[in-house]
Amino acid sequence: MVENESIDAVKFCIFCRIANGAEPSWKVYEDEHAYAFLDRGAATVGHTLVIPRNHAVDLFEVTREDAGRLMESVREVARLLDARLKPDGMTLFQANKTAGWQDVLHMHMHVVPRYDNDRLVRPWEGGTPTDEELDNVLARIEN
Repeated sequence: MVENESIDAVKFCIFCRIANGAEPSWKVYEDEHAYAFLDRGAATVGHTLVIPRNHAVDLFEVTREDAGRLMESVREVARLLDARLKPDGMTLFQANKTAGWQDVLHMHMHVVPRYDNDRLVRPWEGGTPTDEELDNVLARIEN
């Protein structure tokens, strides 16, 4: 168990159990700070989840240090998948809270190899906000 993880996280969090070897997984990569494994709900061939070993629910809870280390591991995983699977592209995403499509309450990044004509499609179409709309949003952020 990583030193700042609670017994409850290791006992009840599926990703903590996977990282600690208590649950089976298809390990792609690991280092002292992160663990990466193939996603059972894969969107494409090679879809991999990269998780910090320290339990954090999401981006709002993960420490700055663990977030940085996680991104370093994500880069390594993306490079590995690119070299071995030779995809046509790569998509990274990370979801927070239920409304943000987070299904497992343990911080994780999706590393998704992309192939021409794969079944993964954009979930939105870009809008065309006016300058005034952008100014209003920026004012809300700055205040």
